[in-house]
Amino acid sequence: MRKGPSWTVCFLALIFVFGWSLAARAQSPDNNSEAAVSLNNRGLQLFQQGKVDEAIVQYRRALAIQPDFPEALSNLGLALDAKDNDVEALTDFDKALALKPGDAVTESNRGLAFYHEGKYDESIAAYRQAISFNARLPQAYNGMGAALLAAGKPDEAIAAYHEALRLQSNYVDAMNNLGAALDSKKQWDEAILVYQQALKFEPKAMDIRANLATALQGAGRTDDAIFEYREIVAARPNDGHAFFQLGHLLYEQGKFPEAIESLEKSFALLPHEPETAFNLGRAYQDAGNLSAAVQAYQKGLVLNPDDLHGLYNLGNAYLSLKQPAKAEISFRKALDLQPDFAVALQGLGIAQMQAGELDKAEASLLKLTAMQPDNADAHFNLGNALFNRGKYAAAADAYREAIRLNAKLAHAHYNLAMSLLRLNDPVAADKEFREAVRIDPTLTPPK
Repeated sequence: MRKGPSWTVCFLALIFVFGWSLAARAQSPDNNSEAAVSLNNRGLQLFQQGKVDEAIVQYRRALAIQPDFPEALSNLGLALDAKDNDVEALTDFDKALALKPGDAVTESNRGLAFYHEGKYDESIAAYRQAISFNARLPQAYNGMGAALLAAGKPDEAIAAYHEALRLQSNYVDAMNNLGAALDSKKQWDEAILVYQQALKFEPKAMDIRANLATALQGAGRTDDAIFEYREIVAARPNDGHAFFQLGHLLYEQGKFPEAIESLEKSFALLPHEPETAFNLGRAYQDAGNLSAAVQAYQKGLVLNPDDLHGLYNLGNAYLSLKQPAKAEISFRKALDLQPDFAVALQGLGIAQMQAGELDKAEASLLKLTAMQPDNADAHFNLGNALFNRGKYAAAADAYREAIRLNAKLAHAHYNLAMSLLRLNDPVAADKEFREAVRIDPTLTPPK
């Protein structure tokens, strides 16, 4: 009896949204140069269009005309942060605050830059400072929630998101992030309600729908999660991660052709993802298409040659194809990487039996039972190796140990009976045959 091949699960990462554009500001002429103001406002327009590099050029032109322009400095910092230049962004925020102390928006932007640097305590402190300047700034609470969650404080994060939503009830980004915080506590039902509320405001927000699907998975609502992933791939046919998740859920439901179709699409879109290839192999294998399974496992191993489960699953597929020599190569590669990888050692023993190398199979399986004395399958397979070598008494002992560990192993009872017949004990053999048939009525004792 062999363990089935393993499935690699990859949940989508929860998606947080901060909304940079909410914290960038246009400026009207006041004490500032009209030319500088115009360039700043043009930069803001470009930034909101996603043209960050062009926006940076405009902000810098504005500051070349008027270096003491705090809003332009703050906007430049925000754009630099969007380009992952957090150090320079923080410098510009500090300059802006020196010119305009107590500016809540700039302080909030500092919190975002610290967050992106992974400095969560500094980020939280900056957001708290921003709130002290302006307690009605919802994006500060939203950003602080993300920093608190990253710092391992989910309850405080949830409270921050709720405050952001109290201030702005239609703040979709905060709803999405609140859902993610609830997910982190496995409060799936609450998270689902929050995501659904967010989607009422933005029904085409596929990132939020992906988070909803993840929460539905966590809640065990597989059919609903499948529905959401179908919605996502219909709207985003190039979303390889969504196709992967859809394929995984369809596989769990035993819908192998549909699972294969989704996983094939995922791998075509993300051809450098070995997990997709390995899971595609599993789906093909369980669908009975062993040749396609082998090809998929091989593709995964090209991308990640040291994947233990990929090597094990490939070996298992070769066993099913009655190609023990190739199976042995895969199992040995896995054992070279991890000598105590028990299922690979068991596979090796079975491959050696299949190849007729019974002495080697016995040695491998004896090693496995020493490594895992409570493994019923290991004792069962050892019994098979011993039986095939004509060591009926030793085989009977191995089958008895397998039964002691798992009394419901019908084949162990059956094979024990066969051993007892060879040992001229028909009465005891008949008892074991009867027990085997009681457990599994499809088994038929020999006449």
